[in-house]
Amino acid sequence: MSSVRRIASETGLKRSSTQKILRKSLHMLPFKIQTHQAIPVRSVQQRVDFANQMLTMIDREGFDVGCIWFTDEAHFHLNGIVNKQNWRFWGSENPYWCEAKPLYSPKVTVWATVCSRGIFGPFFIRETVTNERYVAILEQFDATQQVLEDRPRTEWFMQDGTRPHRTEQVFRFLDEYFGNQVIALEYPKFTGAGMDWPP
Repeated sequence: MSSVRRIASETGLKRSSTQKILRKSLHMLPFKIQTHQAIPVRSVQQRVDFANQMLTMIDREGFDVGCIWFTDEAHFHLNGIVNKQNWRFWGSENPYWCEAKPLYSPKVTVWATVCSRGIFGPFFIRETVTNERYVAILEQFDATQQVLEDRPRTEWFMQDGTRPHRTEQVFRFLDEYFGNQVIALEYPKFTGAGMDWPP
């Protein structure tokens, strides 16, 4: 877990020689350490339980996972990201250039839903996502689905557990439109039906 430069310094070898030894003699490659959000043991078990419940539904009831509308949103920063390693100025004097950036990066949120029948969206939201804005998107989704003649009766709707998704207004809308065929965090607590989306 040391850099080639540090190993070379500690062994008294050239950096290029150290790199050749690591790659050609020892057959080693550099691997970047990945980071991810820590998941509590309880949450891992909730995921396993959810997966087993879905497998049971598929085996016993012939449940079609292609009839689940999976939803999510992502934030895109509009000012771009620049690799600072490439910011170099070659000259005889330091120009003392400085790049000013805003304290809060302007961004847009994009929401979409996908299932085997297609993609609905994307919706672009420049403001903060609130339960009112989220319900407005769901109403557009509902209106689009109502005109489809080939809509299966076994459609399910899945959403994650972000705060604007777990409000009474959103749950009432989902209950009216999907009833017990909703996979959402805390939805079963509110309606007594559906399934919890695990962490």
